[in-house]
Amino acid sequence: MTDAMPASACRLLSRAECALWLQTHNQYLILCHAHPDGDTLGAGMGLRNLLRVMGKTAHLVCASPIPERLAFLTEERTQCTPEQLPAGFEWETVVTVDVASVPLLGDYAERFGGAVHLAIDHHGTNTLFAEAACVDGTLSACTELICNLGEEIFGWNDTDRLMPPEIAVPLYAGLLTDSGSFQYGAVTPRTHRRAAAMLASVQNAGLSHARIAERLWGSRPLPQVMAAKAAYEDLRFFCGGRVSLVTFTPKTMETYHLTDEDIDDVINLIRGIAGVRAAVHLKPRGEGVYKLSLRCAEGFNVARVAARFGGGGHACAAGCTIEGDAASAEAAIISALEEALAEESSGEACN
Repeated sequence: MTDAMPASACRLLSRAECALWLQTHNQYLILCHAHPDGDTLGAGMGLRNLLRVMGKTAHLVCASPIPERLAFLTEERTQCTPEQLPAGFEWETVVTVDVASVPLLGDYAERFGGAVHLAIDHHGTNTLFAEAACVDGTLSACTELICNLGEEIFGWNDTDRLMPPEIAVPLYAGLLTDSGSFQYGAVTPRTHRRAAAMLASVQNAGLSHARIAERLWGSRPLPQVMAAKAAYEDLRFFCGGRVSLVTFTPKTMETYHLTDEDIDDVINLIRGIAGVRAAVHLKPRGEGVYKLSLRCAEGFNVARVAARFGGGGHACAAGCTIEGDAASAEAAIISALEEALAEESSGEACN
């Protein structure tokens, strides 16, 4: 593996420069982050199809299985691996989408981490690991940035120049999921204008917002319901009720027969509780390792807390990994949140 590019060597591209960059390269391999969500898959497939409309060859891979509810974005494939690429395809250009740092590539980090030519991302904490990067931390989803690039190249809009539906559908799905159905703070009037352009194309193709939303959220498998049950049974509060926390241990996963996909939405169950400033969900990632998802109310910043443990993300949605057992991981994150909350307000001790 080639050593990762130092941040200082990364060339930062504007939207116009990135659009030109895409036009001057060929034979694309697009990488999503591991444990994919709707945004990385929507951005990846949207970019793949955009490049194909441009006459390029492009394929997408992901280190983790594709969740069933998102498989409509990947043409119903639940695996997108290099081994499944067409025979004879040799990529020349590697692009990551919605990937803030190399470790997020999961099992592909060692293979591809030092060979990324372009990173397209909406995380302000992007580590600039690629040779070039187009990053806009003001956007609510990476799919917004792909939409911008399509507008730059083809002049698409929501009236007389609609983007093709094979691009609009994954972009719209990614925007819906990463914006929390337009609930989160990064949503702006421009977000809704981009959504309008995507939705106009979707409806023009005989599809609908309702059909996409139904696939994303309308039919929850029973294991996800059991995950919610387990979460509420373990739900605890700290810092005078300002922090909500749920931990899924390996025993919890075994008891309820849960997979990673089943527990992905737990953090959103505990973030909207009255009085809670920050929500934390701990989930096992192998022996003695816990992955933490953090969400917070507007005005707080969980990305700074996650950064203390080598993680990152957005101000209101971030993540990190902590080594140790559940108790030590909980103690570490609660201590960090206590300090952050003390800076924000009166500094009441966590209990």
